[in-house]
Amino acid sequence: MRILLPPSEAKRPGGRGRPLAGRTDPVSQRLGADRAELFGALVKLLDQPEAAAALLLPASTAEAALAANARALSSPTLPAMRRYAGVVYEGLRADQLSPAAQHSARTSLLVFSGLLGVSRGGDPVPDYRVPAKASLPGLGIAGTYWRRRLGAVLPALLDRGPIIDLRSADYAAMWQPAAGSAEAARLIGVRILSRTPAGRLAVVSYPSKLAKGRLAAALLERSAGGRPVQDAADVLAAWTELGGRDGTATDGARGAVLDLIE
Repeated sequence: MRILLPPSEAKRPGGRGRPLAGRTDPVSQRLGADRAELFGALVKLLDQPEAAAALLLPASTAEAALAANARALSSPTLPAMRRYAGVVYEGLRADQLSPAAQHSARTSLLVFSGLLGVSRGGDPVPDYRVPAKASLPGLGIAGTYWRRRLGAVLPALLDRGPIIDLRSADYAAMWQPAAGSAEAARLIGVRILSRTPAGRLAVVSYPSKLAKGRLAAALLERSAGGRPVQDAADVLAAWTELGGRDGTATDGARGAVLDLIE
């Protein structure tokens, strides 16, 4: 099983892990040249007056975010599943997973990001702010840059089980399996639907993100507890155990889409 997650703008500060410079973990080795090219473009951008605008940084956080980006290669790191602190990760609560589920999360979680392309749950991540829509000199939009490169890397990270896609639209666009491929046959895209005041079902940002984090945690615990997650029916079972109301699956050329009702 692999669970695809978005990053978050909010991040926990600090860390005790070695900086990215000189790291030799498997993902860094596979993406080393691409990451070096992106970091080079980021360094050029940080010298320009339009850096904050190109990185879509709010004025209230721009100064601190630009400083974090300038230190991204040399600053201490945290594992991806602990660095990110947004709503999805509030739901995941990585530090509260069982030891077996935490161990699984180190490789089962794949977090997509504008800075690093993709990181496993246990891979080192610095503090930074580079969204998928950031515009970098000579490279263009970060998400588009990675979309042209991740296709060659992802198959080696995807294992043989289901691929459960909990990403938001910007990060889902960074990698999609080819229609009719083996990866597409295993992909299960998940949408969380909530009842609006008008009575219709729709994706509502905060509850959708929180529920996706909780679902990721439930799937990790289910697998670690000896109940393998093999298909959409298992994802739906984990959802109902969380108190979710219902769900429907639709098959397509690029995988199944599972709509879950909060």
